[in-house]
Amino acid sequence: MSQPFSGVGYVPSAGELIDLAFRRASRRVARRTGGPLEARVRAKERDRVRIAGSILAGRLRSLVSRFPDLDDIHPFYRELADVLVGLDELKKALGALSKAARIIEGLRRAYLSRLRRAPTVSEAGRLRREAYGRMASVVRRVARHLDFLREAVPKLARLPSIDPEVPTVVVAGYTNVGKSSLVRAVSTAKPEVASYPFTTKNIVLGHRDTPYGRIQIIDTPGLLDRPLSERNRIELQAILALKHLADVIVFLLDPTPACGFPLESQLRLLEEVRSSFPDTPMILAINKADIATGEQIKTAMEALGQEAHVISALRGDGVEELVEVAARLATGAHGLNGGPGKGSGAHHPP
Repeated sequence: MSQPFSGVGYVPSAGELIDLAFRRASRRVARRTGGPLEARVRAKERDRVRIAGSILAGRLRSLVSRFPDLDDIHPFYRELADVLVGLDELKKALGALSKAARIIEGLRRAYLSRLRRAPTVSEAGRLRREAYGRMASVVRRVARHLDFLREAVPKLARLPSIDPEVPTVVVAGYTNVGKSSLVRAVSTAKPEVASYPFTTKNIVLGHRDTPYGRIQIIDTPGLLDRPLSERNRIELQAILALKHLADVIVFLLDPTPACGFPLESQLRLLEEVRSSFPDTPMILAINKADIATGEQIKTAMEALGQEAHVISALRGDGVEELVEVAARLATGAHGLNGGPGKGSGAHHPP
């Protein structure tokens, strides 16, 4: 599934639209033979108004139609679009273009009617120039909206292509705890890489076919890997858009010094993620069992105060059991609640 803004494409400026319409109107006027000269000239002027008006109104309508219904897109994408460009401003711009198309269509019809009654060639030329001027004026009045869309569309086009209808497992935890390794270990095929707003790093998206159905697993570098209290409001909104996507969160801890973050810091991040996603089931997993000592794992388990999966994403220890639990919870939360992120509580492994 492509993300909803991937098909919008190029947005022309007001000047480009006007130049295109009037240039094509001049080139595409049908060559008329026979009949009085004045009648042929009046018909030519009518054709120019008809073609220019059709191009301007048609291009504006086409641009609007390439955008998805902003009230109908998935909340995950709606929230990201809002934080990236502002939904109200986006709706206002699209509404202005729709109105401009209707006005231009009305002008086209009105001037075609007047041109049919033009008594002289000079009057027909004057009416055509007047029609051009008024239609161009309408386009110039929406120039700022076109400029806004010209800036907004490249940002929206870079949103990741994630299917919100597929049960989703989001992997969280500090940098270097093994999140990407886990996504690679559980994915049926090579994970995809995609950009995400307000982080210079890419998210990693994998898929897995399970007895419970197909799930997608997302690593979130630059997102759920450092305290949310360190984020500004816009970054935080972009991160919390994940609540519309996550059916389950797998929080990874590294009990060894290898990741560079002490266990206490990892536990504080865990509590922040819990409080920010209170309705999303969470699975705890202690990674790097291949290099951690028994004492390190015991210390982490005691600090957690509850049972956790002990795994090695690199070697595969415990990974299948973790995936089985995550898939069961993700598909159950997704199916029972009609969408992601609606479950509650944390999972305690048997």
